[in-house]
Amino acid sequence: PLLKQWYQRRVAITAGIHVHEQWGLGHSTQLSCLAMGATGIWAGVCAEGAALGHADSTTTILNLIRLGNTKVQGQFNCQYLREAARVVTEVTTEGLTPARTPIYGDRAVDLVFGFLFSDPTAQGGFDLCKFFGLEQDIRITTMASPEMILLKLEKVFGKDEKFNLEIATSMKEQILKNAADDRKEEYNSKVGLALLFDQAGGKMTPEMAEAVEGDLKTSQHIDNLIAEIKEEWDIWDGRDGEIDDQVTFDHFYNGFMAPYFGCYRCEDSQKGLRCLDMDSDGMVDWNEFRFYLKWAGREYSEVKKKKVPTATLR
Repeated sequence: PLLKQWYQRRVAITAGIHVHEQWGLGHSTQLSCLAMGATGIWAGVCAEGAALGHADSTTTILNLIRLGNTKVQGQFNCQYLREAARVVTEVTTEGLTPARTPIYGDRAVDLVFGFLFSDPTAQGGFDLCKFFGLEQDIRITTMASPEMILLKLEKVFGKDEKFNLEIATSMKEQILKNAADDRKEEYNSKVGLALLFDQAGGKMTPEMAEAVEGDLKTSQHIDNLIAEIKEEWDIWDGRDGEIDDQVTFDHFYNGFMAPYFGCYRCEDSQKGLRCLDMDSDGMVDWNEFRFYLKWAGREYSEVKKKKVPTATLR
């Protein structure tokens, strides 16, 4: 109300705003103050701060750009803000940037859902990946739209007249049918995507056929490797006195990652563990791990020994 009164009276003042998080409304409060006449913000480049942190400048500036403000781009190196926020977070916390952090977290640039709210380019809106010069990773799941599936086909195999929305829609229907039939398939490797295309009634391109043929030659070998890995898994799984197809992060690191990753707390190790913990319960589930092993076996079919975990976590 006070800012509004000053604005209505055209009082020439400089009013900065500094907002700490408490109820999940920090950034909306900060943007509202700017909209009502505040002339600046006092904030760090990342959200780290006392208690729950504060409304950071990176998120605020990117929202201003998204809403049409062009002046901030002349004042700041905005394309570097994401990287700066990640670096400052890791320096101040001695840990990784939380993956779910808006704007500069790992998941902020994933395209997972086929809904308009998660695909701003479908509305002609602001494209975060394009702004930062990043390549968006399209993940094909039951939540993907036919448009996403078509983009994935063209990204993996290149443009082809066989790739259209009609076949992409059939592929989406096949994904849902597989899920309903309790068939746990992956669709993000070359082979997985090609097999889905074939199941949906598409005629595979030469590149698709070559990928599938290579998989058929090595599938038994990969299955054997996975069976050997499962034997080792059960040893680590039983260390808590119960084999329940779940292992703790530290047991998983010691059993499978230590030969390839320098230390448990290193950035690459923690990223790998987070990728495998799909339900975010702090444990690695065998079904989660096996899903990635299957994908890695398809993507890196030249593997000869038990190096599948390395390919999975690279």
